[in-house]
Amino acid sequence: MHRITAALVPLLPLLAHAEYPAPAAKTQGAPDRAAIVVGVVASQTTDSAKAQAAALSGFVGQAVRETAVSRVYPDQEALALAVAKGDVDYALMGPLAYLRIDPKAHAQLVFRTIRNGRPTYRSVLFAPVKKTKTTLETIRKGVGLKVAWVEPSSASGYLLAKAHLLRSGINPAQVFTVQDFLGSHDAVCKAVAAGKYDVGATYSDPNPAALRISGCEESLGKDLVKVTPVSVTDEVPNDVLVAAPHVKREKLELLRAAGKSAPGSEAGKEGLRAAFLAEGTTDITDGDFEPVRKALEAFAP
Repeated sequence: MHRITAALVPLLPLLAHAEYPAPAAKTQGAPDRAAIVVGVVASQTTDSAKAQAAALSGFVGQAVRETAVSRVYPDQEALALAVAKGDVDYALMGPLAYLRIDPKAHAQLVFRTIRNGRPTYRSVLFAPVKKTKTTLETIRKGVGLKVAWVEPSSASGYLLAKAHLLRSGINPAQVFTVQDFLGSHDAVCKAVAAGKYDVGATYSDPNPAALRISGCEESLGKDLVKVTPVSVTDEVPNDVLVAAPHVKREKLELLRAAGKSAPGSEAGKEGLRAAFLAEGTTDITDGDFEPVRKALEAFAP
């Protein structure tokens, strides 16, 4: 998941619990509560997560014309479980979190985000800059290496990167004597740049012209020169907006229309950046997750 623009943070709490006209009739099967709940994961700093959650609930509430409140979950696993249980009505989540939702819950895909002109991203393994360049082969032959992951349910910060290693014939349990979960992309980037770990994982925009460690660009700033990319995974879908099964089709269409029209105005562009860390949205189907399912096959015994 990508990060929020710092300059927008002070403005976003104003959007958090705005009142929107309630629908004429309650959606059949919907939980009996005064406001719809919109969920997001705290994948960056706590303040950034709260700011994004506020902007997201504001965007969704305005689009579907209902009162909306936000709820921040500690990780993708918790958010997926909340969707399956019906604790949230709408959730912004990564592709692996979507695949974790119990199929029997019949969650509904609304749209996926567009970032840097593309609806996909990759996970990137990166390392501190050293005299001897770190490659998959040096990792394979390494002894006593340490790796920093984001958290166990992070797609770009753990699962996709680990699957990439396994598919490359590298067993992390054998080459890494230390595997630590640091809780955020920022923490991983800073720890690897400081030389505390030999390898880290974060997200990379799928720019064919350059291999970028996108997840570290903001947190490291000028210190980005202290890290170097090692290898990237295949492309997978960007974050998706998911709706609970009780949400009516008309609400989904209102949200899709809002997402598609938002880039047409400066206010809309700002709303997309704040709520989705994106510049646009596009359609998504369950079939678009096949690259993710393929990556997960690496974990099969």
